[in-house]
Amino acid sequence: MAILINGILFGLLLSFLFGPAFFLLLETSIKKGFKSAFFLDIGILLSDAIYLLAAFFVAEKINIWLTNNDYIKYIAGLIFVSLGINSIVKNYRNMKRDNPEKKIKKELDLSAEKESNIYPFNMIIKGIGLNAINPGVLVFWIAACTYATEKLKIVTGIDFAYYFGATLSTVFFIDLLKIYFSSKLNKSLNNWTISLVGLIIGCVLVFFGIAICLKDIQV
Repeated sequence: MAILINGILFGLLLSFLFGPAFFLLLETSIKKGFKSAFFLDIGILLSDAIYLLAAFFVAEKINIWLTNNDYIKYIAGLIFVSLGINSIVKNYRNMKRDNPEKKIKKELDLSAEKESNIYPFNMIIKGIGLNAINPGVLVFWIAACTYATEKLKIVTGIDFAYYFGATLSTVFFIDLLKIYFSSKLNKSLNNWTISLVGLIIGCVLVFFGIAICLKDIQV
């Protein structure tokens, strides 16, 4: 029970950390609806689980590999900067278009159609990819595994599964709440405001990309 409680508390802590995946999830839920963001989040959590297992079994080797290959963080940073710039340009153009009221009505009318034309597999793969390209995620799970084994004395496989199972389940539940409430904003925000949110998120992604490039990825 103590292991489960610690896992839930750790999951609650993670739920309030704002990384690039969080902002992409927010943007997806506002612009494309609950289902798209739901499957995107599944992909993100699957990526977390894969990294978590890798960190548990081969943490030392992975850390050495990341430390000796600096180009990895530059590739990841460039990808996030590119995603951010694309979001900034696209949303800035939307904000500058003429007849915004017509655009608002058109987007709201198409929202249900977008929601029904979801490709779950594509969104899951996108979630896995977006989370996997950030080396900081892997470094974080290495640190989390180190803390769990050294401080909490979680050394058996079953205790490990209980602890991080509770952690990821809690994160997923809180993410569902975030997705649900942010997806409701689509009907209450106009096109200009939604584009402004996208523009801000694009700037945040550029910031994270630059931060990844400048960050030393040692544990």
